[in-house]
Amino acid sequence: MRRVLPVRILAIGFLGWLLAAAGADAQTLRVGGTGSALGLLQRLGGEFSAASELRIDIVPSLGSGGAIRALGDGKLELAVSARPLTSEEAARGLDQVLVLKTAFVFATSHRNPNGFKSDDLAKIFADDQPTWADGSPMRLILRPRSETDTALLGELFPGMAGAIETLRRRPEVPTAATDQDNVVLAERMPGSLIGTSATQLATERPGLRWIELDGVAPVLANFESGAYRFTKRLYVLTRSNGAPDVQRFVDFLRSPQGVKALRAVETLVDGE
Repeated sequence: MRRVLPVRILAIGFLGWLLAAAGADAQTLRVGGTGSALGLLQRLGGEFSAASELRIDIVPSLGSGGAIRALGDGKLELAVSARPLTSEEAARGLDQVLVLKTAFVFATSHRNPNGFKSDDLAKIFADDQPTWADGSPMRLILRPRSETDTALLGELFPGMAGAIETLRRRPEVPTAATDQDNVVLAERMPGSLIGTSATQLATERPGLRWIELDGVAPVLANFESGAYRFTKRLYVLTRSNGAPDVQRFVDFLRSPQGVKALRAVETLVDGE
C-alpha cells in the first residue's frame, strides 16, 4: 500500500483553534493558508507586529482550499493560497489583494547534486531506477493529486503530468501529504528529490540543497532577472468587508520594509 505521510495537525488542536477563533480579540489578525507560506507569514507577521499593536496569529496549515473556506466563514482575516480564487469563492465576498511570487525549485538531501535540464525532468520521473550523476539512487517523493504543486509541475515541465501518473504506479514511492511533510521526508531520505519553493527553503531552512535547472541556480537575483524562469505564485486573500487592520497588514507587505522582508526570504511582490 502506498505510504501517505500524515497531516501534522491533531484533531484536538484543530478543534481548539476553531473554538478559540470565535473569541479572538480585536487586536489579533488570524491568518493562515498553504503550508509553503507558513514560514513567510511567521517572518512577516513578526515584523509587522513589532511595528504595530496588532498581533498576527498563525493558524496551522489548512491548505489553500481549507484556508479559503475558513476565510469565507469568518475564521480567518487573511489567507495565502497557492491558487487564485474560483468564481464561486469570489462570489462569497472574497478578494485577491496581492500576488507574491517565488522560484519553484527542486531540492535534495544529496550532498553534491548535479543539475538537470528542464526538458529531461519528465524522463527522470518516469524512470524506474533514476540515479544521480555519481551513480547513487535518486528517491523521488510525490504529492497528492489534489495538491497545487502537482498541477504546477505539469504546467511548468513538458511531459511531467504523464510521468507523475506513471510514478504513482510504483508502490514504494512515498506521497507527502503537506508541504511540511514534503521537506521533512526529503531531509530523512538519502538521495531524495522533491519539488518545493525557494520561499519555503528560506523560511524553514531544512537540510536540503536546491538543484540548478538549465545551468541556472534558483537564487533571487536569477529569479528576479528572469534567468531562472520557473515560478510559484502565492495569492493573498481577504474578505471584501474585512476590518481596516487587515488592510494595514496588506499595506505593510507592499511597503519598503515589507518588500525588504519578503526579499530576505526569496519572495517578490508580483507585478509591482
